Amino acid sequence: MVHLEVAMRAVVLRATGGPEMLVPAEVSGPTAGPGQVLVRTEAIAVSRGETMMRSGAIPLPYPLPAVIGAEAAGVVEDVGEGADPGLAGARVTMVTGGAGSYAEFIAVDAGMAVRVPGGLSAAEAVAVAAPGAMALGLLARAAARSGENLLIEGGSGAAGGYLVSLARGLGAGRVIATAGTPAGRDQVLELGADVVLDHSDPDWPSGLPAGLDGGTLDVAFDAAGGVAAGRVLDLLTPSSGRMVCYGTLSGSAPALDLATVLSHGLQVIGCAGPGWFRQILGVHYPDILERAARGEVQPRIGAVLPLADAAEAHRRIAGRDVSGRIVLVP
Repeated sequence: MVHLEVAMRAVVLRATGGPEMLVPAEVSGPTAGPGQVLVRTEAIAVSRGETMMRSGAIPLPYPLPAVIGAEAAGVVEDVGEGADPGLAGARVTMVTGGAGSYAEFIAVDAGMAVRVPGGLSAAEAVAVAAPGAMALGLLARAAARSGENLLIEGGSGAAGGYLVSLARGLGAGRVIATAGTPAGRDQVLELGADVVLDHSDPDWPSGLPAGLDGGTLDVAFDAAGGVAAGRVLDLLTPSSGRMVCYGTLSGSAPALDLATVLSHGLQVIGCAGPGWFRQILGVHYPDILERAARGEVQPRIGAVLPLADAAEAHRRIAGRDVSGRIVLVP
């Protein structure tokens, strides 16, 4: 089947700046190239990373104007040469490699598309896929076990929220999380955390000993980095404690003392790079989707907005006025 290039609705980032730089427009639609599938989008996830790219806080790897966006779910309308013809007509959720999802149609490598199990809507699938798979991958990388005490920074965030609920389902001992707003802290408690600390307070690690009720941390999931990471390191269980580093929301790398790591026999595990991404996409994406389809994980959707309201979605994320993923619908 050959898809003729037609005009489609999209949201175009004209230049870096405020949310108003995201402008609804009519652009030429893509076609499925070799090894690709053409997907008619039904639901598009908006991420905090995209708000940072739009503002210029993260350098864009492509010229502007452009259609941004990295995650979507929809139905395969066409299959390019060399791609699995069995994907035609399938509902899939996908990652684009960084651009193109704020649109009615997306052409992506077939290997980036994962089938959506029956019983999940497109919005539910795209809401849970990337952050839920990330959470599963982090738990697996940490080799987290039942009964262990866990610290989850950014527990009200996309991946952090799934980490909290999955950790509770794993049978973790004490689950301590952080969140930066009162609403976020209430939300994390509802997800199953035992204690929630306010990470907008630079001295938040001082609350960890009381939260641990005399115990130590077995695993710390560090999404912030900075000075706080060094203070958390001191509370890890000697000989078996693990710090899993997967973000630098503070703007600086984790300030870790190598002498402490060595003398206490700790593990510091970094989660990033192409190999990590392939593991997430190939293993944990299908796993989290199946868990959601069975009702073991609840997709966290904060709002569903029309595609043309992408700027409003960015405003809500920047204002932290959301408790779950914002999904755009064409």
